[in-house]
Amino acid sequence: MIDVVLKDSVKNDHLHTNELQDLKKTAQQYRALLSASNTGAWEYMPQTGIQECNDVYFSMLGRNIQDYNFSTKNHDKVWLDLIHPDDRAATTKRFTEYLENPDGMYESVYRMSHANGSWVWICSRGAFLKNELDKNPNSFAGINIDVTQQKQIEEEIRQERILLRTLIDNLPGTIYIKDAKARKIIANKADVTTIGANSEAEVIGKTDLELFPNDIGLRGYQNDMEVLKTGEAIINKEEVFYDANGEQHWLSTSKVPVYDEYGKVSRILGIGHNITERKRSEEALNVLNKKLNTKSAELGKQAEELKALNDLLIQQKEQELEKAIAQGKFEIASEVLHDIGNALVGFGSYLTRINRVVEKNNLEGIRNLAAFLKVQQNLIGNAIGTDKAKALVSISEGIAKTQGDNQKEVSISISELLNIVSHIQEILNIQRQFVREHGGSHDRKPVNIVSIIEDCRSMLFASMDKKGVKLNVHIKPGTYVIKGDHTKLMQVILNIMKNSLEAIDMEKDEKTISIFMATANQQIQLKIVDSGEGFDVETSQRFFERGFTTKKSGTGLGLYNCRSIVESHSGSFDISSDGVGLGATTIIKFAL
Repeated sequence: MIDVVLKDSVKNDHLHTNELQDLKKTAQQYRALLSASNTGAWEYMPQTGIQECNDVYFSMLGRNIQDYNFSTKNHDKVWLDLIHPDDRAATTKRFTEYLENPDGMYESVYRMSHANGSWVWICSRGAFLKNELDKNPNSFAGINIDVTQQKQIEEEIRQERILLRTLIDNLPGTIYIKDAKARKIIANKADVTTIGANSEAEVIGKTDLELFPNDIGLRGYQNDMEVLKTGEAIINKEEVFYDANGEQHWLSTSKVPVYDEYGKVSRILGIGHNITERKRSEEALNVLNKKLNTKSAELGKQAEELKALNDLLIQQKEQELEKAIAQGKFEIASEVLHDIGNALVGFGSYLTRINRVVEKNNLEGIRNLAAFLKVQQNLIGNAIGTDKAKALVSISEGIAKTQGDNQKEVSISISELLNIVSHIQEILNIQRQFVREHGGSHDRKPVNIVSIIEDCRSMLFASMDKKGVKLNVHIKPGTYVIKGDHTKLMQVILNIMKNSLEAIDMEKDEKTISIFMATANQQIQLKIVDSGEGFDVETSQRFFERGFTTKKSGTGLGLYNCRSIVESHSGSFDISSDGVGLGATTIIKFAL
């Protein structure tokens, strides 16, 4: 330091007084400069083991220079003892190596103890001082600079880099950075996997030409060079690639130019999203659309065939009936009517199967998909492009509308056909009565009411299960066989159960239909109870009027026919309710 030079100059007396004064002045200026810049100064004499320091050396550690002795060996106390234990070995080694081989500038960074218990990062620089009279260096001097804030900033940057890299590596999309020659300098895990490499090191420093030795590599490299040359970003470009197993995948790629401080493109930031599943979903959606359209056409054709069959049956019935009446063969007419009635049951079952097919057509799912795509249109647009997202929403809405229209048309056709069946059945009843009045006869056979109930349950199981209606059947031990028309009796019970099913509010918590059957006093009593909407007294008084109905699409012939059939079997038919919202109870009695 300056003080050493002054001491040697006075001791050797080789400077003039004016020169000495100038030198002292210069020393004072240097001391002021060191103090103003908050720089600690030190000087170590290897021969004596003494280390001299300025005030700032200690003040930056929260300590006072007056607390230290500089007249005897003090190197450990003013320096070594203040170094952090974890840094002491490396710092001492660096200091000793420089003492043994003082080549160039000494520099070391370590932590020193502050008086408040914290640690201060110090950057220490120095060199051996030589004077003109003694060629061998005898003094090691230097400065200490507080770099704590700089180290804290470096640590924060290091932690941020760790967090950023962790985030990049754990994102599902591919993220990479390329230099001005289109060589990769950063590649996250997803990108490494997409390329088919085992580690990032395998792809660093390589272009797409080297990573993909085919048309895919050439395409990627040309895109990179275009971005570097023009500075124009490539956004959401859909590209095909193949994995290590040769399986085809799709990637939506964006490449954005990164500019340096001179406004020149120096890097490329690449982001990719694997859209393979979306592409496959689009393909599956198109296939589904074709299948639905085909199914819709088939259902329309079946509806037309059913209408033609219905017309043919009516025509056949009229022809056979006219022929029987004309020939006076009322018994033959009775058998024909019976056979047609059985055919109508099968026809109704066919309609029921068609209705199940229509119900299985997942229209609600398609509508929900269309609604979801519309709500997510902006997000999808970000991934595949606004025009494609708009087209996808339009296609899904078109499919939903087409299927809705087709299902509605088929349902209307089925409803119309069921109404026609009801009309035919009414006509059959009238004709049967006509035949009986003219001497016709129809032998009745033993019919098991329990079997009829089971058959009706099987036919309505799908509808009840879909609507969440629970069917409870309670049949006491006994004999439930009567002589009668199996088809007609099945029509009665099926009609009552369907009425109960349609009367139940689907929003209610309790949705049940209960069937009770027992024998008493030489009678079979069948009771059907539902948790439906019920009815008032005024409505109940009109149920058996011909043409009266509470349904929008009803014919008013159901209950009228049911009572007629039951009474023709020497039975009684009654339906009652405790009021609106309290359900309904139907009681049928047959004589054993």
